[in-house]
Amino acid sequence: MFEDLDKFRHEHKYVEPEINLKGMESRISCLMKKDHHVGEKGFYSIRSLYFDDYRDRYLNENIDGTDERSKWRIRIYDRSDSFISLERKIRKSDLISKQSCAIDKDTYSRIMARTAVISSDNAPLLNLFLTEIKTHALHPAIIVEYDRTPFVAAEGNTRVTFDRNIRSSSEIDLFLCDRELSSRPVLSKGQNLLEVKYDAFLPDQIAHAIEHGRMRRETFSKYILARRFPHNGVVAMHF
Repeated sequence: MFEDLDKFRHEHKYVEPEINLKGMESRISCLMKKDHHVGEKGFYSIRSLYFDDYRDRYLNENIDGTDERSKWRIRIYDRSDSFISLERKIRKSDLISKQSCAIDKDTYSRIMARTAVISSDNAPLLNLFLTEIKTHALHPAIIVEYDRTPFVAAEGNTRVTFDRNIRSSSEIDLFLCDRELSSRPVLSKGQNLLEVKYDAFLPDQIAHAIEHGRMRRETFSKYILARRFPHNGVVAMHF
């Protein structure tokens, strides 16, 4: 299904107590630089609107651990609509790839109103997304929002991110609004997420700075937890 593995990267996820993450972040900051997109705060917020089809195919493939699967989302940063990204994330076993293209506010509005049309003027990824909307009734499912502290290194094209305050919201109509949404945490209090992404290898010094004896890799999906714990407390899925 997804054959071009040259474009895929390794991705490891760990859910850890914040006290452990603080220690890791201190060590990592001596080895890696922060992503240039962070401002004075040292982190940025991510708000993603996830889509699914009429059968919840993407959700069920995640739950079932389907070896080759994908998901669609629209993403903004720091609650700003100045840059809106349409993204398709693809997973094959432990490898991931992300395809993306920028869309403007008018295109976003037409997507949400279901009036956007396939066109040769569109980016190919947008046309593929619109095809999914028409053929599989793809629709907005849930919003996921969190604060990310990202570190990068040229060796191995390595990226280490600390994702905190992960929460879900069903206020889909307010996705582009520059304000806090009504939301609900998706992890237990004091627990946050570490993600490690790299190409062919993870540099030893970074691996040693991150790992401790009790760490356990997780098959973690923000989307699954957001669907399980929506902000209004209504369980949106069954396990």
